[in-house]
Parts: sequence; structure tokens; C-alpha cells
Amino acid sequence: MEAVIPPRNSAAFGVWKLENQPLQVLRITFFSFAIVFGLIQVVDSRNAMNVDGISYLDMGDAYLRGGWGMLVNGHWSPLYPWLLGVAKALIKPSAYWEFAVLHLVNFFAYVFALLAFDLMLRQVIADENRNSNIARSGTPLPDWALITVSYLIFLWSSLTLNNMENESPDMVMSVFVYLATAIILYLRRSPGSWLAFFSLGAVLGLGYLAKAPMFPLAFVYLGVALILAGNLRRGVPRILLASVVFLSISAPLVVTLSRAKGGFTFGESAKLNQLWMINDAEPRWYWQNSSLISGRGFSVGRGRGEFRHPPRLIFENPPVYEFMAPLPGTQPAWYDPSYWIEGSAAGFEPRRQLSVFVDNLGVYFNLLFTKQASLVVVLLVLGFIGGIGNCFRGIIAQWPMLVTAFAALSMYALVLVHERYVAVFLAVAWIGLFAGLRLPAARESRNLALAASVAMLIAVGAPLTLAAAHSLAKGIRHRPHPQWEVAQALRQMGVVPGDRVARVGGTFGAGWARLLRARVVAEIPRTSAPKFWTSGSLVQERVIEAFRKTGAKVVVAQQIPPLEVFAATPGWQRIGNTDFYVFQCQPSKLPE
Repeated sequence: MEAVIPPRNSAAFGVWKLENQPLQVLRITFFSFAIVFGLIQVVDSRNAMNVDGISYLDMGDAYLRGGWGMLVNGHWSPLYPWLLGVAKALIKPSAYWEFAVLHLVNFFAYVFALLAFDLMLRQVIADENRNSNIARSGTPLPDWALITVSYLIFLWSSLTLNNMENESPDMVMSVFVYLATAIILYLRRSPGSWLAFFSLGAVLGLGYLAKAPMFPLAFVYLGVALILAGNLRRGVPRILLASVVFLSISAPLVVTLSRAKGGFTFGESAKLNQLWMINDAEPRWYWQNSSLISGRGFSVGRGRGEFRHPPRLIFENPPVYEFMAPLPGTQPAWYDPSYWIEGSAAGFEPRRQLSVFVDNLGVYFNLLFTKQASLVVVLLVLGFIGGIGNCFRGIIAQWPMLVTAFAALSMYALVLVHERYVAVFLAVAWIGLFAGLRLPAARESRNLALAASVAMLIAVGAPLTLAAAHSLAKGIRHRPHPQWEVAQALRQMGVVPGDRVARVGGTFGAGWARLLRARVVAEIPRTSAPKFWTSGSLVQERVIEAFRKTGAKVVVAQQIPPLEVFAATPGWQRIGNTDFYVFQCQPSKLPE
């Protein structure tokens, strides 16, 4: 099954020759499986919701009420909530199906990511640096094998590290990462293309609107594009075009945020993570200025300044925080976290920074030798067989992919690494590494490639297939919706849209409050919830009284072992068969 290398005058962005039917069949097969697996996952997770998703839904609603200005938020990027708002306006779902609409948007983002990935893969296949079969350098991985391995990497990245259950813009951002990578690979063959440079600027600008980390990464992509242009005389005017397009899209948001925050910023999420991870500012979510709570001092940590308007501490032991700020949303504590940390500044600490960097390298190491172990083994085996020197030269030839991917991975390693943050960049890096492999003579290379493909199908494809089968077996048609059950019970108790509610055990999403259009105005942090449940009746009565003074109609708690396990005290009633309990500030009987 030999691949047909496209001629230099093939269609823009490297479309394979139509008569190469085996490759087309292989691509269509993997594409179809990817759609099916993604659809099963999104249907299975349709009722899931986290605290980030609630904020994005709230922003989408604000956009529908007040227009573009409502999408300007110091912490959350605007593109994802805009998509949610548009989807809600088109579908007009009932409250029961609202979470499902968010996951439907995730699915469409996944489909577009799949299309963008396929476009990038076409560029990898068409890259003559990969296909230059110099005898001393060995033979590259056959196209059919690279397609197999790459699609499995995409599926693993998009459905395991990042998946449809995540109520976040990471899948949307991956669309622009794959597109930007495809464009810089195209520039290797057409370095003078004005359209490609224009497209790169547009893709990077939209990527920034999807997620703030794309702003600094955009300059890495632009730098790579400048190098690929070949010389400054040709490259400078084209890179200026790409930069102007990028800034035209990103500047309105940057200028608006910078004015609001009193200094240049393209987003405050990095500052918040720096305060948390580097400066040890506490308590998280409930920023306080040198307040003594349970014998411990809380402040900006080793950061600078003071929090200008922190949440109000209305009870000390256990701590109860009130969020009666001008922020809208279901959970004002997380609608725009940058509001609560205004006045503070992250401090640079070389020793602590190094410690966090090493810890994050440990996260990558754990990923490599647990979830990515099969990739590591296959790459190393093929690398040793093909010759370390030959493979090293082949991998170096893939530097445009590897430089951008590793720049992103290094950036996240400086502060915070989550699997969903880095999933797309890991996928690009792995595909670049496999594209650079060099194998021995043609017949041997086919056998090795076949063995590697089968191994990857077993190691990566089999778990994805089993997960999809498991979702089907347990009955995705009858997925429980406990947040809806809680919302219905509270509605029967008299909680209506706009009412204030409170929580014992905060920091997780209150999906029930979002479905009710209620507002969480006060809560006890989850880490302090055990203190509440083990306190005497007098303390609990005083805490309830503090909640009552905020105007909260009910207080809701949830059992989440092992984080929170409690025996409900008098006055608390369990809601149906859920793990939720409710205390009415003006008691009445919970409906049967």
C-alpha cells in the first residue's frame, strides 16, 4: 500500500490526489469512527456541568441581553460564551436541556477540530522535507501508517486528555491550533503566499478570542512564519500583514481589558494562577487581606498590593463569605475572578518558580509514562531500528511543528499544567515526532509500519472503543440529571428565578442554581465544610442566621466523598435520592 506523493502544483493546502483511493478510504474510515466516538461521548455527558461552564453560560445569556460588551471579562475569553449564546438563541432549549446545548456546542467544536486536524495532516503528508527519500537518511513512515498513528493521537488527545464533558473552550482553541500549524507547514512549500500569511493572522486572532494563552503563542507562530519566508525582504512585509490582521482582531479586546484593569493586559487568568501557584495567595476563591480565619492568616501571599474588594467575611469559624458585589451570574465568586483580585500583583519568585516548573515537568513525565506509554514505546522502538542519527535529522526537519508545540508546553509548565490545557499541543508534538521518523529499506519499513500501526490500534484504539461500548451498554438514553432534580425540588419549595441562595461546601459548580436562575450569594468553602458539620447546634444556628441575613432563601449542601461526608443535622432535608440536602431559612415541608 504505497502512498502517492502529491506533485508540487497540487491544490492549495496539500490535497492528496483523488485517485489515491486507499488513503482516502483510510481517512474516511478514521473520520467516521471519530465522529461516532465523539457523538457517543457528548450524549453520555450531556447533563454534566462544572463551575466554569456555568460562568460561560451566564456570559452567553448576558450577551443575548446586552450585546458584545457583555463578553468582556478579565478571566474568561469571549468566543466560547458567544457560541453558547448563539446556540441558545437558535435552539431555545428548556432549562432541562440547557446543559445539553453546551455539550452540543462542544461536539461541533470537536467536528471542526477534526476537520482542522485533517487539514494539518494533509500538510504533514505533503511536506517534501518528510518525503525526501535520501538513501543515507532512511525512509519516512509510509503515509497510511502516519495517517493511522496521527488519527489515533487525535482521538486520544480529544477524547481522553480533553473531552466533550469539559465545559471549557479548549476544544474551540484546538481548532485554531491545528489551523495555524497547517498554515505554517504550507508556508514551507509556498513561502511567498500572501493569502497564507493573511490567514495565519486571522486564525491567531480568533485563537486568542477563544483562549487568552494564544496571545503570547501567536508571536511564536509569527516568528516561525518569518523564518519560513526565507529572507527578510520577502518575509517582513508578509509578516507585517499577518501581524496587522492578528492585531485587528485581538486589539479591541486587549484595549478594553487594559482600560478596565488600569494597565496592559490580554487576560488576567495567568495572574490569578501566578498568585495561586507561585505566591500562595489564599484562600482560593475567597481572597482576603490578612484576615485571621481559624488561626491562619490569609492574604496575597508573597504577591504585591492588596485585594481592592474581596468577598465579605460574615462569619469566622467556620468561615462564611458573602458575594454581594456588582458582578452578575449564578456564582459571582467565579463569574469574573479577576474582579476579586484587583489591586494585587503577582510577584516573581525564582526559587518558587523553579519548584513549580519541576512539579509541572513531573506532570508531563507522568503523562508520558502512563497515558502516553504506548506512544513512547512505539516511537523509541522505531527510532532505534531506523537509526538514532537518521531519525534525529528527520525529527529536526519537523521543527515548525515542534517549536510551536514545545513553546506552548513550556509556557504552561511555568505556572499550571492540566491535561485539557495541553492536549492539542501534545498531539501536534507527537505527530511531528512520528513524521520525522526514518526507517530502513522499503520492504522492512512496510512491515515495521504495519506492526507499529497494529500496536497503536490496540493500545489507543481499543480503550476508546471499549469506553464507547461501555457508554452504550449502561444506557445513554437514561442518563440521570441530579442537578435538574434538585432544581425542581427547590422550585416546589418556592425558589424562583432571581432568588438568593447559599451553600455549605463551595468551589464546585452549582448547576441546580443555574437551572433555577438563582444566585449563590454566600457560602462556606468546601475545605471548611467539615468544621460546620462537626460544630455544635449553637454554631450552626449562628451560621444559618448569617446566611439568612444575606437574603438567602435556602442553603444547599452536597455529599461528595471523600471531600465532604456529613450526617445531616435537624432542619436539613435530603432532596429525593440525590446527594443534596437543603435547609430552608423559612422552614416548610419538602414536597413528597
